[in-house]
Amino acid sequence: MPRVYSEKIKQKARNFRSRGWSLGEISLEMKIPKNTILGWVRHIQLTERQKERLKQKIISSGVIGRPLAIKANREKIKNWKEGIEKKVRHFEKLPMQNPEIGKLICGLLYLCEGAKYPASRYLHFGNSDSRIIYFFINLLRKTYNIDEDKLRFSIGYRYDQNYEELKNYWSNLTGIPCSKCLNAKPDMRTKNKPTLRKDYKGVCRIIYYDTSLQFELQSIGETIIKNGAEGS
Repeated sequence: MPRVYSEKIKQKARNFRSRGWSLGEISLEMKIPKNTILGWVRHIQLTERQKERLKQKIISSGVIGRPLAIKANREKIKNWKEGIEKKVRHFEKLPMQNPEIGKLICGLLYLCEGAKYPASRYLHFGNSDSRIIYFFINLLRKTYNIDEDKLRFSIGYRYDQNYEELKNYWSNLTGIPCSKCLNAKPDMRTKNKPTLRKDYKGVCRIIYYDTSLQFELQSIGETIIKNGAEGS
């Protein structure tokens, strides 16, 4: 049941309010929730001087409290992330040298980010995250007997970006020579729209002219998805 307060207690709260106390100050002094106190003192009109005092107090408490709240929230997020990262760390021990594991991961990645047969008749895998591109191309090389002559790459980039710099960047990362970068034009929709992310390197697309490998990766991904759906 809700607690019942005497008229004497209510009057004490009204006296504090009449002297210009904030709801927080009254609540702290009397150990009573602010919402409860508000109902008792709602009718009391504060003077302009009292209102100004409360306004300055709110500003002051915000200046002090906001950085502390931000710091506490950052610490909370940091601990949350570290907890999850620790929880999944055992995946580092996956036997990536096992061809079956490599094929499974390549297949799932390709199903998410690759061009599908028959709309496309060659392997075409794209992403803007350099870590994903690096991981995919290197795992593909480890898992399959890749013919390097069939490898190409292309870049999707914004109007204000330097194409030659991007080409060198992705060539170094993928190990595919710049001479095998397919010509591309900037996205005209981005003209007069500066790139805000300074670390953005455009979208790299790994291309491999082999329909069989493309369809194999696609089929692996679809098989895993189908098996999971049927088992649910």
